[in-house]
Amino acid sequence: MDDHHLAWLALSELNLTFKQSSKLAQCYSNGAAILEHQKSDEIAAILNPRQCQHLAHITSQKITVSLASQLQWIENNNALLLLYDDINYPDALKQIHQPPAFLWIQGRSSLLNEPSIAMVGARKATPNGMALAKTFAGNLGASGLTIVSGLALGIDGACHQGALDAQADTIAVLGSGLGHIYPAKHQPLAQRILAGAGLLVSPWPLMAKPLAYRFPERNRIISGLSLGVLVVEAALRSGSLITAKTALEQGREVFAIPSSVHNIQAQGCHQLIRNGALLVDQPQQILAELAPQLQPLVARYQPTESPNKEDYADITQELQILMRVFGYDPLPVDILCTQLAQPYNVVAAQLVELELLGLVRLTGSGYEKVF
Repeated sequence: MDDHHLAWLALSELNLTFKQSSKLAQCYSNGAAILEHQKSDEIAAILNPRQCQHLAHITSQKITVSLASQLQWIENNNALLLLYDDINYPDALKQIHQPPAFLWIQGRSSLLNEPSIAMVGARKATPNGMALAKTFAGNLGASGLTIVSGLALGIDGACHQGALDAQADTIAVLGSGLGHIYPAKHQPLAQRILAGAGLLVSPWPLMAKPLAYRFPERNRIISGLSLGVLVVEAALRSGSLITAKTALEQGREVFAIPSSVHNIQAQGCHQLIRNGALLVDQPQQILAELAPQLQPLVARYQPTESPNKEDYADITQELQILMRVFGYDPLPVDILCTQLAQPYNVVAAQLVELELLGLVRLTGSGYEKVF
């Protein structure tokens, strides 16, 4: 660890708010400079007295001595302190208001800059909600999206499990430190995420406990990392609604799955839908809405040879455009939606028309062109 990262290791132990760490990063280009000026008025204006006292204690001797146990844990667990100016710091987080100046990560760091969808919901989820979470996470993950959630009981855990079952990528953002997995019941799930080349993320001190104030900030990271947030099942007073609110503030899409009017655990979803969230009941609807941002995911589906433009002179221009997407292999509807940057209902109607004309047919793997 270089001096810059060692300095931020010390700072990361101060229970900094995102606002504090963001200000420190803006005011000082190098972490070591913060330590050199820790008694200055500028630093005193950012840190509270208890934090200043703690920092003075840490730096009263070499950081490698003061924080020897943390350094040993980092080495034993292959953890990494990712700073705002590091190359792998997620671009999406840089776009939110007062992003954290550092993240503790464990696992595959490249996932932080892959297209992702946040999935959140009730801790006391219904069996149907759990099943939906696994199904949506598996389908969205298999389509190339990284599934981001909070490792909580209920829907969060089901989302991670659904992604892992589909051999897809998933990120768990913690409301505690990496060295204090919470809830304890999900320690095996956290290990499974790491074993499956996933990622654990925390903006808190390594051994931080899961204090209540940390979870709303955790939710800001969950939504900040993602193109959108899907709320699977949520009561009216739910942390999931906080995640949806921060997603809207960050300019992200918000999706919600409806349920029975008698399902108390879904009333939050119904409120989100009333307030403008997009109602979804199929994973491909989410892919269709995010299509303009997901073009890299479907580059592999581009046909190697394009049909002659005159081949479809007798059909409308919109149908001609759709026909030119087809190669020699069947394509799922969600991939067609993404390729065309069109919503599901539009593409589905066009496919029905082409099927009636005998130009495409439906197979078990999707639609294919009739040669």
